[in-house]
Amino acid sequence: MTFLLGASLLISLAIGGMLVSLLVSHRMRSAGEIAFLLIAGGGLGLGVSSCVYFVCLAAGMAGYAWVIDLILCLILGVLCFARFRKGTRGGPPPLPKTQPFTGFQILLASILSLEIIASLVSFFVAFLKEPHGRWDAWLIWNMHARFLFRSSEEWRAVFASGLDWSHWDYPLLLPLAIVRSWGYMGGESGNIPAVFAFVFTVLVVGLLLSSLSLLRGRTEGILAAMVLLGTPFFIMMGASQFADVPFAFFILITIVMLFLQSRSPENHAGPTILAGLAAGLCAWTKNEGLLFLLVATAGMAGSAAYAGGWKHSFKRTAWFLAGALPALLPVLYFKLRLSPVNDLVAGFSLAAASAKLLDWGRYAEIAKAFFITGISFTQGLIDVRVGMKLNPGAVNILLLAVYLMLTGIRIGEKDRAAFFQAAAVLLLMPVGYFFVYVMTPLDLYYHLATSLNRLFLQLWPGAVFLFFMAAAAPGQASLPGDKTETVKSLQSRPKPAKGKNRYGR
Repeated sequence: MTFLLGASLLISLAIGGMLVSLLVSHRMRSAGEIAFLLIAGGGLGLGVSSCVYFVCLAAGMAGYAWVIDLILCLILGVLCFARFRKGTRGGPPPLPKTQPFTGFQILLASILSLEIIASLVSFFVAFLKEPHGRWDAWLIWNMHARFLFRSSEEWRAVFASGLDWSHWDYPLLLPLAIVRSWGYMGGESGNIPAVFAFVFTVLVVGLLLSSLSLLRGRTEGILAAMVLLGTPFFIMMGASQFADVPFAFFILITIVMLFLQSRSPENHAGPTILAGLAAGLCAWTKNEGLLFLLVATAGMAGSAAYAGGWKHSFKRTAWFLAGALPALLPVLYFKLRLSPVNDLVAGFSLAAASAKLLDWGRYAEIAKAFFITGISFTQGLIDVRVGMKLNPGAVNILLLAVYLMLTGIRIGEKDRAAFFQAAAVLLLMPVGYFFVYVMTPLDLYYHLATSLNRLFLQLWPGAVFLFFMAAAAPGQASLPGDKTETVKSLQSRPKPAKGKNRYGR
């Protein structure tokens, strides 16, 4: 059974890895680049595999999902081989030499290694304590997987079962990823949800480390991973088997692909398509992913229009939505044909909505909760019996603010458009959450206390990535009017051929 689980994960990795290889214009060869390809491809592959399994389930072909997976792998393999052959006709592109570790980086890597060991121990202890995860895991995500797996041909009936307390309107990426693995294994295993929780936790940390190491520098990548692993709430949510950590992965990879797009030669569309795919998978992971897809699309259209006019905006947004389509179609079918009404919109009326919109006391209460949670969310869950209290810890946004004050800001010229687009998305998401709380039919205090810190955590890896894309390297203060990378960074890189850059061929 372990072998069959490995086969299901390996096929997902192959699907995602080949997608990234096809659509990222640079042929990745160095160890860091290959690590990024495997990590980004691994997460995207799990999401795509879940979508494929849903299509098979809806078509009554769930028993043949493995055949569809293999066919998809074969098609992508042929395309990758053709692209490789085309790329080698002119000889391999010049690649930058890998720089040796400095003493400071060795020190940081040693500290990061200790953090990794401590995090692994914490995750394993949490698993032994609660092998089925915390409340939402066994009440929603894992239970949905079991119902769908055991229902066989009658799987549609579970959405009309009346078990509204289990939120059957929630998207199915995580439950179907689990069901797909059980299908490969030929039976249920209670440890599989924990395996997926662990995999996505590792993928988020790995993506943060590898993407920053490629785009910014090894020091920034290590520091970012240290900050994330030093966030107690992140490890707690990973071990709890909630869908918030997978959701955080897809938000992060959407943002990373925006930066790869800004550095791609001749405005290559591949990273934009992958960014759209990741945003679509956000919508297939959690309901708030629909908000993220909407905000990301608006940010894409607005930034492209500002940079190159409406024609350029239409083209880039079309590529983005084309990438989102493979995940968006299952979401639309699920929401329109299967999903019951969400509890937040059930019983909606204009009179009740107007009353809440004009209740300024609600705004004050939500704003207060946002402030307290924004400072404290990295430390752990809120005890509703005690209430929301200011609980700043060693790792939170204040630490990053102090770091930024000490190092200054350096945003590469090529990264500016992507930076402001990503920043707009990460800022607009809390705005959207704010008005969801204004309109919520649930008890406002309870709703805030039980969900707001998890919403902040979903954005946290993306915010950490964006922070280190803006912050100068340690010991390099920003200069007045400086708009480029540091001189040392530029000098350490080989000069690319005319008309090409590191990510071109």
